[in-house]
Amino acid sequence: MAILIDGFNLLYEFPDLEGLMYQGKISEARKGLLNKLKEYVKISGARVRVVFDGKKEELLDITSEHIGAIDVYYSLDYSADYLIKEFIKKDPNPRMTIVVTSDNDITEFVKRFRARVKKSREFADHINNTFEKWLESQIPEKDDNPVLTEEEISYWENLFSRGKK
Repeated sequence: MAILIDGFNLLYEFPDLEGLMYQGKISEARKGLLNKLKEYVKISGARVRVVFDGKKEELLDITSEHIGAIDVYYSLDYSADYLIKEFIKKDPNPRMTIVVTSDNDITEFVKRFRARVKKSREFADHINNTFEKWLESQIPEKDDNPVLTEEEISYWENLFSRGKK
């Protein structure tokens, strides 16, 4: 399953990244989203493409790059909406793609190609839940019925019997 993400649309669903955007730190906010997505890809194994409006940097006309396992696209003189629609039009099997956006125009367009749509808020929650479940799985479970060796029992008996006289 491929995931095609409207980058700035998703970015605003994470309060820490939204704050960076309001401070005018667009590059930092974009990097923050890509870092979250890199971790998500490591955990989930999903194939992710992200499309951002505009240029990566003012003087660079980079149209795409790979950040870890993520394909990142910059729309340059077009809108991210246009690129997302083009990706879906050219996709040989759009039914196997989830488009992450809250843009109604994109949603209606990609549904005509039978691509799946997930609202940005819903996908941000999914990412956060995936992180929480993964962290929980990393905490070793406490053994409900620990078994002590005779040597361990003897050690503890000696330790606690020293104080009794």
